[in-house]
Amino acid sequence: MAHPAAVAGPALSDRDAITRVLAGDHAAFEILVRRYNQRMFRAARAVTRTDVDAEDVVQQAWLGVFKNLAQFRGDASFSTWATRIAVNEAIALTRKRPIIAEVVDAASEVALDADLARAQIGVLLEACLASIPQGNREVMVLRDVLELDTAETAACLGLSEEAVRVRLHRARAAIAAALTEQLADHAREIYAFDGERCDRITAKVLCNVLGKVDL
Repeated sequence: MAHPAAVAGPALSDRDAITRVLAGDHAAFEILVRRYNQRMFRAARAVTRTDVDAEDVVQQAWLGVFKNLAQFRGDASFSTWATRIAVNEAIALTRKRPIIAEVVDAASEVALDADLARAQIGVLLEACLASIPQGNREVMVLRDVLELDTAETAACLGLSEEAVRVRLHRARAAIAAALTEQLADHAREIYAFDGERCDRITAKVLCNVLGKVDL
């Protein structure tokens, strides 16, 4: 028999799912988790730069979403609101780390060539993204990888729309020479989010959420 969330998920709107959760149907939270797991993971991965940290961030972000769900007023879309929580969690995590100087020399690792393999392009892209200042990198991933619009990106990062446009221009310019043509096709590979990871994060989130009673 299909899982209730799997049946209701595609047809149930975010607002209806939220209403059900707030009414005590905490299992309905899985609909939202599975619907936006990938987006939140990619946003967190852009900030933390590691899969392990990104998974931890997403789990914490979902707990934050659950605890504060009653405060969601719908001024922005639920996806934007939840993604902003994930981004804030990721930024908080990175600020706790010691500052380590990194020197990225992408050209020494991968030669730009017409026959460059997909895997090599992925390595080059990741190296280039790593070399971009963090604030600009976050904007680029939200806009070009997650395909959020300027207003959504600004809301997620707490920036003005003009600041988003300026940072995006700087980020794109920094890697244009190497990745102008390849970026759109290969950016998503770096932030891969398969079914197994989604299941793992969802299981951990629900284990914590279903043990709570105070919304």
